[in-house]
Order: sequence, then structure tokens, then C-alpha cells
Amino acid sequence: MALKELDLDSDTADLVRAAFDKSWQFVKGDPELAHNDVEEMRALLSRHITRFARNGEKDLWRLANSAIGQLRRERSAA
Repeated sequence: MALKELDLDSDTADLVRAAFDKSWQFVKGDPELAHNDVEEMRALLSRHITRFARNGEKDLWRLANSAIGQLRRERSAA
């Protein structure tokens, strides 16, 4: 996973990685999201989690669930 974590402190970067790992386990098996381009989905998921973390979210599960929700909203809008 290539995270844009250059401006994240180490604790936040660790949190982002953990949230990505948790959420990716869900996304890769979700029938609504799993059939999309894997690399694109990984990049989008990473971007969303990083953005939520930069905005102050520090809860692992809220980061993961918020990013999944954002992916679903984007998929529905497309």
C-alpha cells in the first residue's frame, strides 16, 4: 500500500495502515466493491483513510468504516 503519509506522525501513520488493513479485508470481499480495479480501489481507500486521519479522526474502526462508506457513495454516484 502506498500511503501519502509524509506529513503524518508515526502514530497516525500506524493507525492509517491498520485501518487500511481492516477495511481492505472487507472491501476485497464486498460484492459491490470487489469487482472494481484492485489497484484503483486500494489507492482510493488509502486516500480516504489518510484524509479522515488528517482531519483528526483517531478511531481505527471509524476510519475504516468512513472510508468504506465513501467508496460506496462514490460507486453509487457513478
